[in-house]
Amino acid sequence: MAVDRFSFEHALGTIEVSIEHLGACVVVCVSGGDEPHIGSVVLAEARTSLTGEGTSATSSVLNRLGHKDEFVARTVAETLAAALNTTVCCICGIHKDNATPEDIQACATLGHEIASILLERLAPNSSQQ
Repeated sequence: MAVDRFSFEHALGTIEVSIEHLGACVVVCVSGGDEPHIGSVVLAEARTSLTGEGTSATSSVLNRLGHKDEFVARTVAETLAAALNTTVCCICGIHKDNATPEDIQACATLGHEIASILLERLAPNSSQQ
């Protein structure tokens, strides 16, 4: 699969997302806002759920000092890893100058929004492939 790229408008600014398969693994890059950068890198690996039923994911996180991008990256990586039963790396860097409490709250659901969009685009019958 070639690299799939898309962008959308969000309270934090334009969010850009790319996804690429590396063999059976997946790499996702999320950036945007006023200054795209690398703030956090999350590697999630699919595993059997601790309940013994279904699939979940375990992740490792690298954060740059003072960066909160982990919250988006971890959600994206773990959600995709569990849903696709594979290893997922998510690199994330979103910055908004003078972020308000409302901006920060809007970020709380961003990881779920991105994961949902990606799973839809990766669906076997998706026209986005």
